[in-house]
Amino acid sequence: MADEKDQHSESNDRIDDDKLKEEFKKKKLEDLKRKAFYSVLLAFRAETLTIGKKRTHLIERLMKEFNIAQETRFSFENNILENIIAHQQRVISELKEANAKLLTMSARKPNLVPTYVTTPSSRWGRVNPEALVGKRVSVRMCFEEEFEDFVIKEYSAKDEIHHLQSVDPDAMEMDGVSSWIDFREIPTDDIIWRDGEVPNF
Repeated sequence: MADEKDQHSESNDRIDDDKLKEEFKKKKLEDLKRKAFYSVLLAFRAETLTIGKKRTHLIERLMKEFNIAQETRFSFENNILENIIAHQQRVISELKEANAKLLTMSARKPNLVPTYVTTPSSRWGRVNPEALVGKRVSVRMCFEEEFEDFVIKEYSAKDEIHHLQSVDPDAMEMDGVSSWIDFREIPTDDIIWRDGEVPNF
């Protein structure tokens, strides 16, 4: 008798499991149908803001085939429209930010480009390159007719170049513009040393 109850119980468990599996499959299928219908609406809306007769007929057939309620369709369409508007607002906002950045960047002085080409084989000769730090120098940069005033801020022994910080000659204060250059490669006509003697490179 106990065996009969156990078999009956196992049989009921299998039936319950089968019912649950079947319900899960139905639910999954309904979800897939709703997602497919939403995707079709989204694709139509992405192509154009208006939906023509052929598309309307296709949507109605899908609604009938997938058992989609009219309220669900309206809800999906409203959601799609809200997402499109939000996306457009984000794009407009990003464009405004990018435009503002471009305007502030164009207002800044461009990084200066020297008129010379560096060669790594140069030597400093008798000059201690670190002794040049703190000195003022005027350099004529590439595509410029006038000299720019700089203060030598530091020396990179690894790269054998100096860091220049631009100076406003009237205000006697430093601007934000700076460059790294190798003085040995600057033609003598394009550099004026302001603190006395000219280094002999």
